[in-house]
Amino acid sequence: MRFLQRLRGIAATAMTWAVVWVPVSLIPFSVAALLGRSLPLRLFVTVAITQAVVGAICGATFATILLVAGRRRTFDTLSIPWIAACGAAGALLLPVIGRAIVLATIEVTVPMAAIVSTVITNGLLGAGLAAATLSIARRAPALSEGTAAERHPAYLPRNPTAVS
Repeated sequence: MRFLQRLRGIAATAMTWAVVWVPVSLIPFSVAALLGRSLPLRLFVTVAITQAVVGAICGATFATILLVAGRRRTFDTLSIPWIAACGAAGALLLPVIGRAIVLATIEVTVPMAAIVSTVITNGLLGAGLAAATLSIARRAPALSEGTAAERHPAYLPRNPTAVS
């Protein structure tokens, strides 16, 4: 049961990051369109889909890092800088590995500005999302045992002495 809860948490984080990642990644294309550049709709759709996948993978990576590194901590004991560092690490892992593979396997030069902008953008986005997640989690009201059981009947405490 604990494994499924963790998996659900990773999936929820991945979906949240995917939803946030898309509009942020479309900003440069939207600015270009506003400045008069004619961009096909399929470009926006392709970028949205690929960035949703990238955001989901980065979110899942962050959630896994948090699961492993912060397993014995509560929301109250996690610090914003520490969680932001985990978010930045989760957001940077995939792009850095992807760029390294591309540079190692394809004979093409990638401008340093592209690498630096990816690192800065993904790092800041990951750190910001992680810090926002912690802030929201800290503000959420604590659920009492009765409230949790009412909302989720599957979590009702089991009576070990009951005979079925």
